[in-house]
Amino acid sequence: MTGLDVGMAVRIDIESLRDIAGPSACEVADRLRAAGEPATVVSAGGGVSAVLRAAGEPPYEVWVGVTSEGFTVECDCPDEQELCAHAVAVTTVALADNFSFSSAATPPSAVTVDPKVAELADLAGTLPARRLAFLIAEYAATDRVLEARLRAHTGRLAPPTDAELADIARTVERLADESTSGYRWDLHDVAKAGQAIVEEVQTLAARPVTEATLLVVERAARAWDGIAGHLMDAWETYEEEPAEIGGAIRAVHVQLCEQAQPDPDELMERLTGIIRAADTASCLDEPWDYVGVLGRERIMGWRRY
Repeated sequence: MTGLDVGMAVRIDIESLRDIAGPSACEVADRLRAAGEPATVVSAGGGVSAVLRAAGEPPYEVWVGVTSEGFTVECDCPDEQELCAHAVAVTTVALADNFSFSSAATPPSAVTVDPKVAELADLAGTLPARRLAFLIAEYAATDRVLEARLRAHTGRLAPPTDAELADIARTVERLADESTSGYRWDLHDVAKAGQAIVEEVQTLAARPVTEATLLVVERAARAWDGIAGHLMDAWETYEEEPAEIGGAIRAVHVQLCEQAQPDPDELMERLTGIIRAADTASCLDEPWDYVGVLGRERIMGWRRY
């Protein structure tokens, strides 16, 4: 990681960064760009992230953003220079795509990782690459969410089509409707439906995000809001499930909002409509989770509708 002083402004001068990187790194960055790398960049923690794949080299994940230390880079590559070619390539693409950089971004290394996850990551790092690949593939073959994430991380997933999104929306609403249909349904059916809805949106979240994707996840939130009250009423038996399921749906929505960067006023209007429509507390009614996309001013006015 390196911190290069560019002041507090979020406007990044790519020519200044190229000067810092030097001609060798810029030459490699230009070759990467000519080869179409990175294929995509995504918003992450107020900065941008991408995976670069060059012939004859392992894939490298790089994050760039503006932190309190200035322009900050985190890259998996072994380059010890202040600014590597991968960072130059990613920044170039991000600026060309008009990504908005936060002035107080959070790099991946600063994100708190569950100790168990950290332990297992260190353990996985001791395995030969081929053995680790087969281990992941074995579990991905039986787990739709893991399979989607694996394909997404390798660039093998395209954005969902309108037909696919419509099918997912119908599936989510059918799950919610059927969980309370007929005279023999019980609360376990509602919990199972909620878990199935979470799986649908998590699988969808692994694919490149579009504005239409956001709308489908919001329909999923409405669907869960419509049945979650049954579990809330039975809080002695289902104390944790409503928060866990609703929290998982909200986490997906926040993640996609951070990636898609929708118009904040339009997003606020949609969130307000979802919250008002809920018979009980909506799973999306957690204002501070959205501060990164809505800003503090809108969050402070969240309850004034």
